[in-house]
Amino acid sequence: MRINIRIGKRRKIQFTDKKHPFIGIVSMLIAVLSLVFIIALFVCSSMEKGQGGIHYGYLGILNLVLSVVGFVLSLRCYKKEDIYMTCPAIGSVLNGIIIILYLILYFQGAL
Repeated sequence: MRINIRIGKRRKIQFTDKKHPFIGIVSMLIAVLSLVFIIALFVCSSMEKGQGGIHYGYLGILNLVLSVVGFVLSLRCYKKEDIYMTCPAIGSVLNGIIIILYLILYFQGAL
């Protein structure tokens, strides 16, 4: 239900039933957490001069899986109606960028 109110020449005020979806907020939080985690892995790996060992590789794969989960959650939000798309959009874009970045890193390491 949408109610529009206009008083004189003032700006129109809209009241809607839209809300931020919980899954979209979780997806955005996963994206931010994954971004912080990848930056921390870059810093720690550079401090070890690239000799961090297999532990950093496992943490990177775990972060990749976390980003894939966040991306899937954000895609599930696009099917819902009467929601704000801000959080799912931010979550899908950030998680997608992180997934692509990890895939590029892993393919470069395999060559």
